[in-house]
Amino acid sequence: MSSLEKIVDSYMQKVSGIEEHCDRCLGTERWGGSVVLMVVDVAFTSIGLNYFTAVVPKVEEFNKEFIENGRIKNLEDLTKTNIYELRKIWRNKRSWIIAKNIASYLS
Repeated sequence: MSSLEKIVDSYMQKVSGIEEHCDRCLGTERWGGSVVLMVVDVAFTSIGLNYFTAVVPKVEEFNKEFIENGRIKNLEDLTKTNIYELRKIWRNKRSWIIAKNIASYLS
C-alpha cells in the first residue's frame, strides 16, 4: 500500500458514510440520477462555497425552477438556456459557464 493510499484511507475512516456517498456519486445516483443536476452541482461546488449551506439549497432551487417544470429536460436544454436567466438562481457567471461547457461537451 502506497503512503498516499494510507493517508486517504485514514481520512476515509474518520468520515462516516463517505465511501457510500462517493460510490453513489460515481454511480450517478446523486440528485435522483439527474445528470443535469449533477453538472450544476459540480459547477456550483467548483467555487469553493460550503456544500451543504450554499450549493445544495441552490441546486434544489434550480431543480424547482427549471427541471420540475420541464424548462430544462436534458444537457442540451441547459446549453441553450440564457445565462442571465440562470443567474437568477446562482449569480456566479463562472459557475454557469462551467455548467454550460460541461453540458455541451457531454451532449
